[in-house]
Amino acid sequence: MYVMDNFGRRIVCPHPSEYSTVEKVLGEKASRETIEQRTGFNSFCLCLDCMENLKIDLKRDERICPHCSSNRVLTVDELVDNICPKCGEGTIEKIEFGVS
Repeated sequence: MYVMDNFGRRIVCPHPSEYSTVEKVLGEKASRETIEQRTGFNSFCLCLDCMENLKIDLKRDERICPHCSSNRVLTVDELVDNICPKCGEGTIEKIEFGVS
């Protein structure tokens, strides 16, 4: 999760206290509408042309690589079960982890 400051910079909101960061950036009395307009979620992505790792808000941002202008940008989840785009060998697997 991120919150945009007054200059449009995206400030990461660390878990589990995301909303305390939002409050620090937007103020304690920010309206629900302001919070919705200035918060979002970045997804980890990869440009298939230049292999740059990107963080993109899929609801707000175009899938255009800022480094090479390619539109061949996929999320990490979209890469699962596909051949590695860098080396051309092996299949990308999703490894589950966390609390059980």
